[in-house]
Amino acid sequence: MSIHTRRAATARAAALALAVAAAGLALPASTAQAAVTCATNVWKVSYFANTAFSGTAKKTACDTAISENYGTGDPAGVTLPKDNFGVRWTVTRNFGSGGPFSFAASAQDGIRVYLDGTRKISLWKDVTKTAKKTVNVTIPKGKHTLRVDFAAFKGTANVKFTYAPRTSASVDKVKPLAPTGTSVAYSASTGKAKVTWSRNTEMDLAGYRVYRRLKGSSTWTKLTATTSASYTNTPPPTGKTYYYEVRAYDKAGNESAGSADRGVTTVDTTPPAAPFVDMDACPDLQPYSAPQLVTTAANAADIALYEMQRRDTATNAWTTVYTGTKGAICDTGYPADGSKVTYRGRARDAAGNWSVYSAATTLTTSDLTPPATAADAHVEYRSGVPHLVWSPVSGAASYQVLQYDPATGGYLDALPGGGTTAQTDVVPRQLVAIADSYQYVVRSVDAKSNAAAPVEITLPMADRPEAIPAFATTASRFDEGVMIEWSSADPWTFDGGPLLTYRIIRTDTATGESSTVDLCKPNSSNDNLPLEAPSTYWTWVTGDDAPAYAGRKQINGVCWDVSGASETTYEYRVVTVDPYGHASQPGPAATETTPDTQRPAPVENLTAEQIPLGVRLTWTPPADDDVAGYAVWQGVTDPETGETTWERNCWDSPSLADTEILCPTVPDGATHVYRVAGLDSSGLYDPADGPDAYHPADISVTLPDTRPPGWTGTDVIEDQYPDLYVRCGVTIYDMPCGDYTDYRWEKWDPATASWTTFARGKVADPDFHMDTTVHEDRLGLYYYRAVYIDPAGTEEVVEQEAYGIWDDWL
Repeated sequence: MSIHTRRAATARAAALALAVAAAGLALPASTAQAAVTCATNVWKVSYFANTAFSGTAKKTACDTAISENYGTGDPAGVTLPKDNFGVRWTVTRNFGSGGPFSFAASAQDGIRVYLDGTRKISLWKDVTKTAKKTVNVTIPKGKHTLRVDFAAFKGTANVKFTYAPRTSASVDKVKPLAPTGTSVAYSASTGKAKVTWSRNTEMDLAGYRVYRRLKGSSTWTKLTATTSASYTNTPPPTGKTYYYEVRAYDKAGNESAGSADRGVTTVDTTPPAAPFVDMDACPDLQPYSAPQLVTTAANAADIALYEMQRRDTATNAWTTVYTGTKGAICDTGYPADGSKVTYRGRARDAAGNWSVYSAATTLTTSDLTPPATAADAHVEYRSGVPHLVWSPVSGAASYQVLQYDPATGGYLDALPGGGTTAQTDVVPRQLVAIADSYQYVVRSVDAKSNAAAPVEITLPMADRPEAIPAFATTASRFDEGVMIEWSSADPWTFDGGPLLTYRIIRTDTATGESSTVDLCKPNSSNDNLPLEAPSTYWTWVTGDDAPAYAGRKQINGVCWDVSGASETTYEYRVVTVDPYGHASQPGPAATETTPDTQRPAPVENLTAEQIPLGVRLTWTPPADDDVAGYAVWQGVTDPETGETTWERNCWDSPSLADTEILCPTVPDGATHVYRVAGLDSSGLYDPADGPDAYHPADISVTLPDTRPPGWTGTDVIEDQYPDLYVRCGVTIYDMPCGDYTDYRWEKWDPATASWTTFARGKVADPDFHMDTTVHEDRLGLYYYRAVYIDPAGTEEVVEQEAYGIWDDWL
């Protein structure tokens, strides 16, 4: 070992001895076996004459750091071999909350680093130059032991090891431990609170933050950041309790949880804020001055006493008029006569602190003398609407109109706009449940809002001379009549009870003649329903159409009038009838012209010409000038009942004249009846109507019987070419095939009065057969039948079809 290295080692040993002595520790014995105790966080170092750390250490001492350069000799003060000696350092310390650390080791020759016996670094071999290694380690919270073993094998020897926390905010996410040992001491004379705590053991600690909160609050206020272990603060002297807590924070910015809260209760030396004076204390209608001391919301709960003073207007001297726990008084010593009066006051808290006096405040007392009562108050009905009327009152600025509510015994504001009115003629609102009578009151009010005694007005509904008419009426043409609709309102007789009833006055505007419409056609798809009274329903009042008296609900009515004369202009007015039988004046008028409900007259010159497929009908139009078309019916006898039904089965075509139509009829030797009626453009035509709904002309035709023997069919099929097809057994609607195998279509030959075969086929493979030989014979009638044959030759007629050769494009 060099002289420089030995001197350095000697100096470190001396410094260590002084440090141990200063710490109050006994110096170690000179023998290697003597016990050595090192200061907190100081390494204990042991020297061995081998690299296996076996046997008894040659010397044990304390070392503040591991940073040695032994050169080529042994450590100073220790008799060790030049080569192959070992040095071991150990330290046990409290790492606080632990966290990420960096271990840095360098040595020539070998070095090993252990944490709680677990190896973290190993560079254990004989080297010719210094080897280095750095590792990152996470150390758990609390106490842990570090051990460093160094081996000098031969030649030059040096060793260095350091450990330090990693303080980057991106690496260190571990919060420090909460500070412990907190306490607080409060001085009542100075008002100061001193907070103290024990220091943390984290190596990366940056400092402490001190917080304070008011008792009952969860909000902490940061007071300071410090590296000290104490802090002195002056909390507000309000007599309230404040809590303190301390939080540690590290170099990465992590903050610990709070320490145990420590509270102090301050001495209250803070007076309340001065109140201000307001005039708002006496109950309503009391003829006295009513000053009130109003304090801030923050102080109100702490006020124990108030003092009110009034200034004498002659001497300006202040006289105490009230001392007590309430901030508002009724100063019976000063009348409420509209004059001016000046007050001031102060407040004292529970700790005896008096506020300063409030600013002197001059107030004007209220004028509480009411005007005279309303005279001659009564009800007048106008078109059924009640008006409350009274004579003007001298000195009154406005009037209240209220309705008595028997359910509560109170009064409701009955003015349409609410509040008060300057008018002496008012239609009141109806605000309570329907009854036979209603009670209202009128009160005169002066400019100072003094209200006179109420004057009652009663409205008996049975005494009302007339009902309220509808306020809106409309009339519009609808199918064969006029649809009349109206709206009305009567809150004094309807509020969910029975609806009002109505009748309609209909006046011919040309003649002035009037009639009453009591029955209306139901608006239904069933035209057979009897006429009925006008229908009504209620709705909520919406929009601006309803009058102001309408209240919440209105009643609506509908009547479909189909009893008016054709093409006549009528004026319609609705009369309302209330539950007491009072009828209203007719409501507003609505004018409309009825539709054309007069059917055209019968057609003229109706003739029937027999043609092969039936009958051709021709006629000339009636004299009406609004004929828009024609309806044609053929009388068909029901074979079961024998009654005649009317069917619209004639054939029309653009190729025929408007006054011409073909009616296919099998010439069966019977008499057939046909009816023709003109249709106008009124829009009242319904294809489902029979001829009785019109003015038809009739004609009867007796046809010869030209049918093939045994023909039973009555229908004639319209087609340009007969198209024949029959099948069996395919669907449930087909006849069963049975044993039949073949079929034969036959055509009737009237010249020979016999059936001729037209087509053949298999029953199992039916085919369409078209007779193209008859297309030139327009208006002809042809008979066909299908015959099925079984293997034994048995035949059966299964289908009969009569074809009228006609196609409207021809």
